[in-house]
Amino acid sequence: MRMPIERISSGIVELDRCLQNGFPSGYVINVRGEPGAGKTLFVTQVATKNAERGLKTVYVSFLEDREKFIAAASTLLPQVRKHVESDIISYVELSSVTQAGVSPLMELVLERVDSVEPSILVFDSYSAVVQALGSEAEGRALLNNLFSRIFSKRKVTTLIITEGDQNDFVSYVADGIIRMSRKSEPTSYRILEILKMRSVPLDESKFLFVFEKGRGLRVFRPFNATLSKKLKPRSAIQEKKKGYYSTGSRSLDAVIGGYQKGSLVLWEMGRDVPQLAFYSVVLLAAANFLVQERGVLIIPSLEFTRESLTPFVYPNKELFERNTRLFMDNVPQDSELFVQLTGDMERDLEKWNEVYEGFKKRGVPVLKVVSLDTLEHIYGKEKSVNLVRRAYLKTSHYKDVTLLLAKPGLEITEEVRYMAHTRLSLRFVDGYLLFKGLSPYTSDYLYEPRFSKGYPEVRLFEIN
Repeated sequence: MRMPIERISSGIVELDRCLQNGFPSGYVINVRGEPGAGKTLFVTQVATKNAERGLKTVYVSFLEDREKFIAAASTLLPQVRKHVESDIISYVELSSVTQAGVSPLMELVLERVDSVEPSILVFDSYSAVVQALGSEAEGRALLNNLFSRIFSKRKVTTLIITEGDQNDFVSYVADGIIRMSRKSEPTSYRILEILKMRSVPLDESKFLFVFEKGRGLRVFRPFNATLSKKLKPRSAIQEKKKGYYSTGSRSLDAVIGGYQKGSLVLWEMGRDVPQLAFYSVVLLAAANFLVQERGVLIIPSLEFTRESLTPFVYPNKELFERNTRLFMDNVPQDSELFVQLTGDMERDLEKWNEVYEGFKKRGVPVLKVVSLDTLEHIYGKEKSVNLVRRAYLKTSHYKDVTLLLAKPGLEITEEVRYMAHTRLSLRFVDGYLLFKGLSPYTSDYLYEPRFSKGYPEVRLFEIN
């Protein structure tokens, strides 16, 4: 029976999962990209995480001395110093030796490999070697020597950094190629892409990543969430900031402070945002209101019917129907849960206020959610703006909160921007959801909805 191939961890959970538990042992991996893309940090993370498993690395640097290397890496990977000083990561600084030519370099590397017997060998970087040696030919000669004397005879997983994104001799001989890059449009974010990994089938090959203090690189898979079939009650997230309601996500609360009481909050959604991601902002806030027996009034988007809303009934039918009212134009008549929108603005506003006042008599806060596409479709731009303005007066008076959901291309959006206290955006780029506060301004964040626990939750990760 064939034995499973030994693996060397990439140091990143999601990447290991994609690679079927890491790099095949003995592979030569080319890590390439423009300066500042994160290549050195990535190979350092590979060495560091494997050091924690007791695996040794020889790290050959042609760029900086040991102390500079430790200082640069320690901010994000504080355990680096311990592993370098204990020689589990054996750091070989060769920037001053390259002028001597290929043979002395080879002997120094071989001597260290023989004495340490590493599982991992790092070259940072081949581009620096070529520049120092003076020619591509000498760089190739060094690699050929390494192949004949190390790679072909020892099961050492080797990571070779190259600058830029050109196919060269290293990419030709490598078993795997990982490209790291930074996108600038429509916003700045980092991408790690597996261009080649011999004999390893890949379900996914392109990942957004961020830098996290104490963790190094954190890689994320593209958005692929589904609504849990079995919903569970969640514990309430209490308001920690005076004058604000929780968004329903501790992570989002930490970034924007929550939803200000008495305010209009405009969520501007980009093109192609998946439906479940689009409505995750509603599910979060509504779930947190419902478990506290608070009121929720919703005008759903046009694509919803009474039947298609069923999966969103949270956390159970009784609590949902007791505390929620849904205003729709495609229901035949009013019922306990559904209120018919007739198309007569004054009549519909009267119905809305009547239901709203009923909740206020119970003495509970109310979350109001309005899909602007439905308003614009039923009433047109001018009447819709008038409705939002008039409905907001009660929101302000009672210190409740109204979420306005804006799809791309609506005429009403420009008008309500000037009324909104808070403006937030959600875009879908390269399979990822990107969040940004427009007013007040925030950095860009990866927006990651999760439903696996049976209730909605969202985590934000700053893009840096």
